[in-house]
This record gives sequence, C-alpha cells and structure tokens, in this order.
Amino acid sequence: MKTRPILVALLTCLVMLSTAALPVSAQVAIPQKPVVVVHAKGMLKPDAQLTAIMSNVTEVQWVVVTGELTAQDLTQASMLILVQVDSMANFTGAELNATGEWFAKGGKAIWTVADSDYGTDRFRIFSGNEVLKKIGSVLRFEDCESVDPVSNAGADYRVLGVSENCDPEMRFLVAGVTRALFHGPGLVVGYSGGKYVKLEKTKLPNVFVIMTTSKNGTAAEFTAPAPEIHEIGETGTFPLMVLELDSNKKNVIIATAEAPFDQYEGMYMPELRNYKRYGVDFPQQGKKLFENIISYVLNYASTMMTQQALITSLKGQVTTLEGRVSTLQGQVTTLQGNVANLEGQVNSLKGSLSMWQGIAVATLVVGLVIGAAVVFFMKRK
Repeated sequence: MKTRPILVALLTCLVMLSTAALPVSAQVAIPQKPVVVVHAKGMLKPDAQLTAIMSNVTEVQWVVVTGELTAQDLTQASMLILVQVDSMANFTGAELNATGEWFAKGGKAIWTVADSDYGTDRFRIFSGNEVLKKIGSVLRFEDCESVDPVSNAGADYRVLGVSENCDPEMRFLVAGVTRALFHGPGLVVGYSGGKYVKLEKTKLPNVFVIMTTSKNGTAAEFTAPAPEIHEIGETGTFPLMVLELDSNKKNVIIATAEAPFDQYEGMYMPELRNYKRYGVDFPQQGKKLFENIISYVLNYASTMMTQQALITSLKGQVTTLEGRVSTLQGQVTTLQGNVANLEGQVNSLKGSLSMWQGIAVATLVVGLVIGAAVVFFMKRK
C-alpha cells in the first residue's frame, strides 16, 4: 500500500505551510543568552582563568574585546567586565564615552577593577577611577595596597578576602564562599560630598560591601602619591569588593581591588596555576563568588531592585500616613483643649447663674418683709 506514505507527506506539507503562514509574533522565538562583554585590554590571548570562565559559565554569551572598545561592541551587552591586562594601556576617551552612553540606557551591569600602587600596576587605579567617574558612581579606588598578615595564601600580599563582613542585604552573594583571592589588591573607598570616605566606617546609600580583608588588613604604600584617606600602617576590615545599585535605571556597579582573571593571579580558580597553594594549602572559593555575581546580575538584580523600589515607595506612603495621623492627633488634642475650655466657661456661667439666683431670692425675701411691714403699719394706722 502506498497511501500511507503519501498521506504522511501531505500532512507534513500542510504543517510546513501553516507554520510559514503564521505572523512573526506568533512564531516561537528561540531565547537568546545574555551577552557579557569582557574588555581585556591589551590581552594577546585568553589566559587559563578567562578560558575556564567561558567554558564553565555557559548560560551567557561571552564576547572578548582585546583592542579598542567601541559602541558597536556593546550593542547587545547586558554586562561589561573591564580588565586592563596591559597596565600601560589606559582606557581612551572614546572608550569611556562609549561605556558611559551604553550604561546610561539602564538595565546594565559593569564590573571594573583596579590594582595596588605597586610599579606600573598603579595605572589601573587611575583607569578604574576614570570609569567610575564616567558612569556616575560613588565608588573609587584608593592609591595604595591592602595587605593582610593573617588571612593570606602564604604571603601578606596574597590576600584571601573574607565574606564575614558582607552587608546583610547582600549575604546571598557570598553563599558558599568563605574567602577568595585578591592578589596584591588595592582598596575600594567611597566618594561623597566632594571627598573620599572610608566604606568600612561610613555607610553610603545603595552601596554594599561584599568582601573585605580580615580585621588585620593593613594599608601599605609602594609609589607616590600617598593614599587619599587611609594612613600607611592603618589596620581594619578594608573593602575589596563593593557593589552599588541604581534602582531608578536598574543598573549594577561592581568594583573590585583586583581582577577576576589575569593581572598575575585572578580571583577565578587560581588553583589552575598553582593547585597546591590555592587548592590544598589555602583553599578558596573565588570560582563560586564570581559565578554568584554573574547569576545575580543577569537573573535577579532587576527584579530585586524593582521590589526594593516598591518597598521604598510603600515605606514613603506609610511615613506620609503617619504624618497625617500625627496631624489629626494634634487636631484632636486641640479640640479636646477647646472642649475643656468650653466646659470651664459653662461651669463659670453656672456659678454666675447660681449667684444671681441667690440675689434674686434674697431680694424677693426682702421685698416680702418690707411688704409685710408696710401692710402691718397701715393696719395700725
């Protein structure tokens, strides 16, 4: 029998024709992966850490730019990671403008990094700050190095940043993370009112400290100029990773005092280069921290900022209602005072009335007496 194959072929053709006839909006769209652009300026080829990132984090589309960053490179980007691989290759004015214009559209995330002021590494501090200024951030990198004589991987400059000081609102970002490598890091500070501020001591709006040194963190100096606000030798829980939110534009800014890859030894899987040191002797969770950040930025940040904006709005409404209640309570108190005043006047009137009633009765009695006397004397007469 040949009717079955013919019938199947006919049905197939009908299905194809009906699908082709559907309007574009009715056809099933294949979801696109979010695009993350990595500007690894000056990189000759991806190092082992960046290669591992792109291999392990498959839910995004990775785009690596090693030369000049242009507006075209950022057209589809949801996130931009800026790493100045060649410390001498500062970001150009054109690159900063392209970055600023892209970020101003909203719904974006940017991760910019710096370094210590050791040798030519100090140029990364300048470049990182130029980016932060361009996008209107209140974060800055300070001109110094953070070392930690306690939480480290065998040397105080191999700082193992800790998660124990993470701000409560962002604790989920360090889930599964105790410490991560910041190899020869700088220091993240704030900028408010025209001056630098210490984020370990001052809480800025919408700014959240994620990773810090231990309490033994120490500010060190290699190259002039001196640090802007920390004293050389000063100790404290210095911020190494800080996150800033812009709920209005749904933007996320991440600033780290070291890079997630390259720059000698990045945060992501440093055990690839030295397994014994970072996998056995001083285990860390830089891979987990990096992936937590990417997942949050691309999947949850916008929703959470929308919810936070709603909460803020509701809090404002509650405050307004509380103000109205307070006003009404003041009016009630005033009315109660008026009532008390009126009651006093009524009581006074009652007293006056009683007095006049007494006078009237007395006058009546006197009148009656006088009348009786007059009658008596008239009868006698």
